[in-house]
Amino acid sequence: MAMKDGVIIVGAGAAGCSVAYHLARRGITSQIIDREGIANRASGKAWGIWSYPPENWSSTDVDVTEDRLPMRTDTQFLGERAQRREYQQRVSDFYWLGYHRLPEAIRELEERGGINVDYREFPIVRIAVSEEVEKRYREFFSAIRSAGYYEGDWLEPDELQAIFPNINPQIKGQIKGGLCLPNFKVEPYKYTLCLAQAAEKMGCTIRSGDVVGFGSHGSRVTSVVLASGTEIQATEVVLAMGPWIGQATSWLGKELPVQLYKSQCLRVELPRPFPPYHIDYISGTVEGFIVPEVGNQVLLEVEKKLPDVVTNFDSSLTEESKLLAIEMATNLFPEIENGSVVEHRGDLECWAPGLRLQPVLGRHPEWDNVYLASRFGPCGIMLSLSAGQLMAELIARGGQAPYRVEKLLETLSPVELKENKD
Repeated sequence: MAMKDGVIIVGAGAAGCSVAYHLARRGITSQIIDREGIANRASGKAWGIWSYPPENWSSTDVDVTEDRLPMRTDTQFLGERAQRREYQQRVSDFYWLGYHRLPEAIRELEERGGINVDYREFPIVRIAVSEEVEKRYREFFSAIRSAGYYEGDWLEPDELQAIFPNINPQIKGQIKGGLCLPNFKVEPYKYTLCLAQAAEKMGCTIRSGDVVGFGSHGSRVTSVVLASGTEIQATEVVLAMGPWIGQATSWLGKELPVQLYKSQCLRVELPRPFPPYHIDYISGTVEGFIVPEVGNQVLLEVEKKLPDVVTNFDSSLTEESKLLAIEMATNLFPEIENGSVVEHRGDLECWAPGLRLQPVLGRHPEWDNVYLASRFGPCGIMLSLSAGQLMAELIARGGQAPYRVEKLLETLSPVELKENKD
């Protein structure tokens, strides 16, 4: 395949570095530009989890329990439901593309990038301590089984107590069971840096710069303009800027609508290793997560039922988040109180309006050589491999989608841009 020069990737998070890496695997050189460095924002502060793809159904426009709603037969409703289910299936394919490839891809990536990314496999256990949550988890488990996904198990209370013998005795008697599903894990900063280093060794250039605009001719962007005044020529431009994608697309005449959410977590050192299970635990109006790390460390995070939407790009950490995470974890496992906080970290996630997980990947509809990769919500690490693979293939083919993923890329296409009124 003919070599391409001048592919500019704006954004050095997991998505941008994955695009550069996959382009390099095809012999296509690129340049990554970021004002803060590799994985300095959300990609370096995430959990680094690849969850079982059906788990992400609930974040899309589709309710997997919809078939249990009162039956409706009007044509419009049935047509809309069919469209939503088709959307669900296509987005699910986006998750599966990277999920199935992950173990082999990690081995190749570590060899090329020269970094151990702390890859591990362990299950997530969603513990139910109320009848309402138990019903929800059982219905979800039944739904994915009915859809043909067979991995995972339902664990009875005695099985959970055997796995977690140090669980709070006051909670132990409330346990109704738990949903156990597969999970993969990497250390997010190491993973993103490994993508960047692997790409760099194969010809990618990485530079610091604050992109403030574009030069253009006709329907093509010809250059990327930096705050320093430097103008970098470009044959193709990939915008993988997370929360700042809206601002960048507005410079091109239309803005991609986004909504931002601040995610925070704690890294805690424990006196001894935690059981190798990622825990999800709902209590009252919060949902807590405990994720085992390498050695004796765990990640703790709490999400409120009504999350705080960010409107001013404020990524500052809050004491409230820290205290809620500690309270959640020690309520479930009192011995965590003997641990020490190593790190309090967090950053902004980029969602579709309404905090919906509607990823965008593909060519800008009004610019021949501009591509967008954004709105991955909390799944930036998880979707990075599939995003990089598909984007590299699109660019290599001049923006023409391969037939085998044509419908998938049609679904992910950035078509909902709005006029810039400024």
